Amino acid sequence: METDQTLFQWQRVKRFSLPIWTVLVGVLVTRTAYFMAWPFLIVFLYQDYGVSAADVGGMLAISALVASFTGLYSGYLSDKLGRKVVMAVGSCLAAFAFTGIGLASELWQFYLMVVLAGLMRPMIEAPSKAVISDNLADLKDRELALNIRYFVINLGGAIGPLLGITLALETPQLLFVATGATFVIYLLLILVGIERNGSFRKPDSSTLPNFRATMKVVAQDKVFLLLLIANFLMMFIYAQLESSLPQVIVRANPELAAKIIASLVLVNTLTIVIFQFPMLKWLEKVPLFTRTRIGMALMAIAQIGFMLTPVDYPIGWAVACFIISLGEVIAFPTLNVQIDRLAPPHLRGSYFGAAALYSLGFALGPWLGGLMIDKFNSNWLFLLCFALGLMMIWLYQRADRSQDSINRDEIRV
Repeated sequence: METDQTLFQWQRVKRFSLPIWTVLVGVLVTRTAYFMAWPFLIVFLYQDYGVSAADVGGMLAISALVASFTGLYSGYLSDKLGRKVVMAVGSCLAAFAFTGIGLASELWQFYLMVVLAGLMRPMIEAPSKAVISDNLADLKDRELALNIRYFVINLGGAIGPLLGITLALETPQLLFVATGATFVIYLLLILVGIERNGSFRKPDSSTLPNFRATMKVVAQDKVFLLLLIANFLMMFIYAQLESSLPQVIVRANPELAAKIIASLVLVNTLTIVIFQFPMLKWLEKVPLFTRTRIGMALMAIAQIGFMLTPVDYPIGWAVACFIISLGEVIAFPTLNVQIDRLAPPHLRGSYFGAAALYSLGFALGPWLGGLMIDKFNSNWLFLLCFALGLMMIWLYQRADRSQDSINRDEIRV
């Protein structure tokens, strides 16, 4: 029946098991706390410690770099040892890192804790996505669950900044301590709910490739590698919204910077919360690759908006932010769905972990963006992002037309 192919059915949600709800609830709680504190990190580092744009960019870049390479091995470990073990260790690291940011008083301490925050991220995210795939056999069920996970991330992003401004704008450090506490809550949820009555079973070591052989399988996947390069460029572009644009704002209007930045975060997250499922419904019949290219085109157009907006015209920033957010709401949710469909069942953690390499764009983005802001005009940065937007559309088109030589059934090496 045609209705069986429709994504929006209540029966799909009723098939969500305890591990899936554990992931969704945990993501909502921790991301609300994260967005309550993180948007103000750049503000208080600049205002309280006089940290330069290049230093802030370097700090975020090192964190993202650590996250990218950690993802390779943590995803593999989640295949070998189980999702629960890796996610629990990641939650402990997160609790320590965010609490440490709140208590830090020296620049080197901020560097260390921000890097640890990058270390924990793939240890939680890659296995959590694999948990969803492990526990749902139907492709459409998994697509819906992955979209709901993305939705609750951004619901937390909509609620968090409002709580941050309301509770402790004058002392944002306290918010990082609260964020650390939420990861303790997530740890308890993981210990109770993950791998209980779920479909994941620790594989026989004789059937699971070792780390080197696993990476060889991933490296031979031409379609996956093309997507990885394109998604790296996408993350580079998107990183400017979270790192470089706030630095432009804080230098142009330091008195109102915190409120303007929080407003743009709110525009971004509310756009996603309001438009994600209507856009998903509208584009449901559009192939995933075409859907992603539409989103990428909007993200490229937004760079022109940022480039043409005067620094004293926040409404222009908000409009461009709305456009890039529409592109995000179309493109980003499809990334995990594409990886889910590319990954062999016994290597899901490894594929989701390897996909963390595209977050190298988040590593290079803040560093290069901060450097260009310090040395040149920010318009050159946005022009570069526009050109990269065109390049990633071309890469996705090439991936769409590539011959797929990988057997997507379970691969034995």
